[in-house]
Amino acid sequence: MTSPIPVLITLPVLTGIALVLAGRWWLLRDSIVDRLINRALAAALFEYLLRETWFQQSLAWLLPGDDSDVVNIARQLSLGATVLAVSNIYGFVKLWAGADPAHTWRRQRRYYLVTITATAVILIAGTPARHADQLIDQTLGWPAVVVWVAFSLPLGATALLGGRVSVREMRRAVDTTWQERALYTALLGTIVGLGAIAVVYPLETAINVMTGQPSLDPEMHWKAWSSFLLSAVAAPAVVAVPLVSTLLTHIGWDRTGRYCRRLRPMWTDLTAAVPEIVLEPRRDQNRRTDPAIRLHRMTVEIRDSLLHLKRYSDSPDDLAATGGDPHIYARRIAEAIATKATGHPPSTSRFTPRYQVQPGARDLAAELRQLLALAKAWPHARGLTTTTGHSPQPTRPLTGCANRADFPPDRSPHSGDSAVRQRC
Repeated sequence: MTSPIPVLITLPVLTGIALVLAGRWWLLRDSIVDRLINRALAAALFEYLLRETWFQQSLAWLLPGDDSDVVNIARQLSLGATVLAVSNIYGFVKLWAGADPAHTWRRQRRYYLVTITATAVILIAGTPARHADQLIDQTLGWPAVVVWVAFSLPLGATALLGGRVSVREMRRAVDTTWQERALYTALLGTIVGLGAIAVVYPLETAINVMTGQPSLDPEMHWKAWSSFLLSAVAAPAVVAVPLVSTLLTHIGWDRTGRYCRRLRPMWTDLTAAVPEIVLEPRRDQNRRTDPAIRLHRMTVEIRDSLLHLKRYSDSPDDLAATGGDPHIYARRIAEAIATKATGHPPSTSRFTPRYQVQPGARDLAAELRQLLALAKAWPHARGLTTTTGHSPQPTRPLTGCANRADFPPDRSPHSGDSAVRQRC
């Protein structure tokens, strides 16, 4: 079909799909599910390009043969592109239903074979419409019924499987946030719309053929609008949600990234004072460090450095005690850094068994809140490190840990006390 939707509507939507697809190929392309979703988006984008008049005219100008034949083939191939997008969605839903990920691409090859078969049936059954230079619903007849049955069967199978799995997940997910429930609801609505298309298209055409009545919508405007709203607006909006979340994480605007930025000044000064507690960070294949891992490593390294600096403090309390004024403890930490910087040897007598770190469960949320309070008080207290001739190190880019080259020549990343060695 040729899209009756004005270009002022389709162009921004298609641009949005292209941007979402580009963003997902940049940030979300590692997992099997992400690759299937990206393929589905690419097929959906191609589908709507094939329906645009300007794209059809461009193909007619570029390709040999009669212009009307090229345009009509492009119209019918858009239905095959829809089935291709749905086949990738079906593969994703199968994984969601619990299928073995190890056999994903073997299953996907079968789904692609179904797509090729359905597209071939659509092109063969659509031959009378192409010869008449008409749309399928204008020609009508039993070939049109065959076209819509071949088109609707993959959509119906996907809707049935997706509906069953999404309802199961919504019943099971009792502790989900409202954002997750909204995403499940939007996905279920998209699946219901897909199922409605799979039922209405062939049923309406078969009734018209059996009763001898012409199509109520020979220009296929209703089909174009319903398909556009479903697969060009609703479905991309659903898959854009994890992209937005990943993008926020990538640029550090998520909650974990904000925590890391708040801890960074204190972490930088502490690891500069005690560089031996810093280890090489673990990175993924794209040389990125997961924000949650980075925050955990920063928390561990801050704690280890405070344990090390305790030996340079005159205070009998823990340098990061759970109670009291964080400004007082931040001042004590700064004093310990200044004492260590002046070359004073550590005092082992201050590290009594009373303050030894004991194994056991810790309230990580409370510990993080405590360190964030210290980090808030740190900018004022860190100026004390300059009063004894110690100048804080310039802030290094946050990597979660330093490289070996970041250590002084006489230190190694595995030197220091056993209590703080390789705690990450």
